[in-house]
Amino acid sequence: MFSAVIKNISSKIISYGLPVFYFLIAVSFYLGSYDSAQIKITVFQTGGIFLICLWFINKLETCDIYNLKKNFVLILPILLFLISGLVSYIFSPYKLASANELTKRIIYCFLSVIIMDCFCDKKNLLRLVNILIFTAYIVCFYAIIQFIDTRFFPAPPAEGLDPFIWRWAFDNRIFSTFGNPNFFGDFLVVASPIVLALFFKKKQIHLLFLWLLICFSTIFSYSKGAWLGFGTGIISFAFLFTGFILKTEKKKKIILIAAMSAVTLMLVAGGIFFQLKSRPDSSSFRIFTWLSCWEMINTHPVLGTGIGTFYLTYPSYRRPQIFFIEGLHNTESDHPENEYLEVFYDEGFIGLGIFLLLLITFLTVGLKNLSYFKEKFSNENTLAYLQLGFITALISQIVHNCVCVSLRFVSSGVMLWLLIGCIGATAILEDWKIGELEDWTVGRLEAWKKTRRVLQILIIAAAMYCINIFIGYFQADVLHAKAIQYSKAKDWTNAIELYSKVIEKNKSFIMARYFRANNYNDRWQNDDPEKALDEYKEIWKLAPNYVQSKFLTGVLYSKLVKYFNNKLTQALEEKNEELAKKYSQDRESCLRLAVKYFKEYKITDPIFAQTYYSLADLYTVSGNYNLAEKELLDHLNFPNSLSEKPHNFYVENWKLRRLDEYTTTCLKLGSLEYILDRKDNSEKMFLEALKYDPQNSDALKSLLTIYSERNDKEHCNEVAEYSREHGIVLE
Repeated sequence: MFSAVIKNISSKIISYGLPVFYFLIAVSFYLGSYDSAQIKITVFQTGGIFLICLWFINKLETCDIYNLKKNFVLILPILLFLISGLVSYIFSPYKLASANELTKRIIYCFLSVIIMDCFCDKKNLLRLVNILIFTAYIVCFYAIIQFIDTRFFPAPPAEGLDPFIWRWAFDNRIFSTFGNPNFFGDFLVVASPIVLALFFKKKQIHLLFLWLLICFSTIFSYSKGAWLGFGTGIISFAFLFTGFILKTEKKKKIILIAAMSAVTLMLVAGGIFFQLKSRPDSSSFRIFTWLSCWEMINTHPVLGTGIGTFYLTYPSYRRPQIFFIEGLHNTESDHPENEYLEVFYDEGFIGLGIFLLLLITFLTVGLKNLSYFKEKFSNENTLAYLQLGFITALISQIVHNCVCVSLRFVSSGVMLWLLIGCIGATAILEDWKIGELEDWTVGRLEAWKKTRRVLQILIIAAAMYCINIFIGYFQADVLHAKAIQYSKAKDWTNAIELYSKVIEKNKSFIMARYFRANNYNDRWQNDDPEKALDEYKEIWKLAPNYVQSKFLTGVLYSKLVKYFNNKLTQALEEKNEELAKKYSQDRESCLRLAVKYFKEYKITDPIFAQTYYSLADLYTVSGNYNLAEKELLDHLNFPNSLSEKPHNFYVENWKLRRLDEYTTTCLKLGSLEYILDRKDNSEKMFLEALKYDPQNSDALKSLLTIYSERNDKEHCNEVAEYSREHGIVLE
């Protein structure tokens, strides 16, 4: 009796719980955490572990592995991909980062197996699809609200139709509940062919209405990758529908395919071309990232560097043009905007081969299944239409992820494994049988009953332990958001306390360590410099070149240089030679270390102006004026090197993106040359500054000073006349 209850309850929870699980991942968001999508990750982690736990309990209770054994050919590529992830984790130099991605891999793989095992009956499969359709309605309606809000209501901080604080986060691009237009686009790419297939089967107007909503949402996500995937889906659908479903003459089929393909290609290609013209940085960003990733792949091409470690090693390979394109220096690219390149980097060509085998296997199985339906049911079976939708959705998604990283985020990643599971479930549904136990003797079965209780208890305990950890991750994300608010308010003590709690709950949260170190650096009390240095060292164990950690370490040592210099001055005034000698040595030591870390940061970020300025200041303080001059000249001239190999794949005048920085560098060089009594060089630098900023008053004042000292009235008058013409007041 008890055994029957366990079987019934576990089966029911899985059959209803898994569709709800997918619904919650798609629609949930929480704006009180640092990452609005962290709630999706937590639902995925906790819900995924819960479902896997129930599935194992059910399998142990029923002893039913008939379905798995019979369809092992479908399980095998999933198992191989899971093993590939495990091997990659074992050889990974960054275990914490790899553990996070491996956890996702484990849950993904088991989800697809659970779907194939528990949803290979029509009732359960249709329930899952209906929940997907309901989910699509919800997210598309919210997308319409965002569309209206961004077109007909004022921008934040004014109130609008969208009640949430993230309104207008991507200007006029809609992103619905996904927090990112590209991830929203990925969901739409998957939902579109499934809804379209069911419409052709059921001819229900609400399905056509939903598909039109999906089209509208895809267009106004302004995601070029989503447009590419959506267009691929339409063309693939046309070929498969006419080839396996539509009953008409061959000539009419060809005309239909040609017409749909031509219209889709023109619309999608035109849209993508228009977006590339209006937002060219999006494509150049991807190209430079792919080039960097290819260099990373070549370091460990066979087994890869380690699952989930891309963002840790990428800073050493990132092309300098990325900084010009992003306009930022304190951010990281977590992924290379191409799923196949990332798998190649993570797990080498062996892992990539397994991943491609997985995709090819399920595409092949799905197509063979369509042929089976065509022969046996004349394609009137609803399952034939479902399989058509699943296959087309898979094709659309794998094309989309040639130019997007959405599979690395759970809201999109779960959709790939949903499709894999559904294709497998549909393929094996028709001849599915209840597992039999004829191979088990009564004695063996009785012994197994005693053993399985112990295993079930262990599985439940392990699941509860993991769920507790993942809930802690969510709590850490919420605390991290609060800590940032304290940091912004310069309440360093409370911020540091909260960052410490974040790290306790999630030891792999590198950003919290980074912010805590920076807060020590900013607070600068008692032993804060030592604490900050210790924290930066811990960060480098996890991520050797994390964001601007090397630069900020240089800043810390620069502050110590000033501190010991003040102490040295005080000791000299007090004529304490022993202390003066000590402080002099400490100052020189800190000076060397400051220069060391600034130079290390300059290797990974060669265009950050403050690095050059900081080095120039240190050299100036120590009397090394020539080295100070060299640093400033290096900054001014570096963009010229980007027109040479290996950076000349795409060339533009990168200085135009940061004219203010190069103006400042020219002014600093002019001032340095003036101090060194190189007035001609100083004049050239101030004139150069005016080329970058024709209305720069500092450059004009400096030129006026030089000309006045020369008693050069002609040039003084020219500067005065120039200032009057441009409305510049020189005082």
